[in-house]
Amino acid sequence: MTTGTRRPVAVPWHRALAGTDEARVAAVPVPTAAPSVHRKPAEAASAALGAAFGALSEDVRATAALYVLCHDYGTWAARRFVARCHDPARRLRPSDSVGMETSELVRPYLTASEHRGDCYLLARPPASGEEFTPPVTAARPAAVVLDLIVFPGEDPRDADCLALATTWKASGL
Repeated sequence: MTTGTRRPVAVPWHRALAGTDEARVAAVPVPTAAPSVHRKPAEAASAALGAAFGALSEDVRATAALYVLCHDYGTWAARRFVARCHDPARRLRPSDSVGMETSELVRPYLTASEHRGDCYLLARPPASGEEFTPPVTAARPAAVVLDLIVFPGEDPRDADCLALATTWKASGL
């Protein structure tokens, strides 16, 4: 027996894109709000998050969950750290490992915006061809998914990064 109500369904509502390479940003086939180019991956992540969270109404913005898809970035950061460990001309510091953590990419935005929602760093990518869909409910009607896409270069210490932030809202309430 049904009551005539159904569970909310998450639907992509707004996409924001930022990156560190202008050509790669321009080549992204996904329609987004005005893309932007930045010098550092953390700046790109902050810009994409700011645009995505900014699209939410004020009553849910500060508490909407953030899901960071960080498989590509985590793999690149681990390789970069290993390269630093094996560089005899470089003295390794504790900040070398902390600075490359995925949480350090989103921390500047989360701190500046005083975000109080949950943040999940997800290392396992969705199955090929699938998009991660965050759980949304009547109690938590919105979420933001940040997909960090890394394009390693010849130098393991250098890479271009795209930050695609998608705002998901509950539909069918």
